[in-house]
Amino acid sequence: MATVITVRNLDEETQRVLKHRAVENRRSFEAEIRSILNAAAREQPPAQSSALFAAIAEFREAAQGADFVIPERNLEKPRQVFA
Repeated sequence: MATVITVRNLDEETQRVLKHRAVENRRSFEAEIRSILNAAAREQPPAQSSALFAAIAEFREAAQGADFVIPERNLEKPRQVFA
């Protein structure tokens, strides 16, 4: 399924550079932007959230069957928050 993206307020200089780049690469303006987005998505390392999900899964597995005590909250005397 294709996704449609609208980019607003792209400055004229960026548009000009992208159009020249598209011509150099013998692509349409749209194909050039698609190529740039595809490359950028593959170059960037996975978000830290995947490491977080792995850590949560590891914790859940290690904690299987353990009894956790959740302390009651005292709303009348909140703990001090340090900035």
